[in-house]
Amino acid sequence: MGGLLGGFFLLAAGLGLGWYLFYRPIVNVAVQLPAPPAPPAPAGPDAAQVKALEDQIEKQKAANKQIEDQIATLKERLRADVCTAKDPQGKTPNATPVPGQKT
Repeated sequence: MGGLLGGFFLLAAGLGLGWYLFYRPIVNVAVQLPAPPAPPAPAGPDAAQVKALEDQIEKQKAANKQIEDQIATLKERLRADVCTAKDPQGKTPNATPVPGQKT
């Protein structure tokens, strides 16, 4: 009796495993459900976020303008005359001594 019951459970387990591994995937591929509808389009950008980004951009533009002004000022200073011991007025071109050179 135990052998018959054990054989029945073994047969049931084999059929269940066969269904799970072979039959189910074949049926799922053969009978596919229609594709789900596309998700709804996202809402437009949040007005508060857009305003915050615009404010941040304006602040960055102001900071960039200040830096550009500083760069322009420094460039003008580089073009200015240089005063040295030989030329205190800084009027002679190439009057800047070369480092390490004795004058």
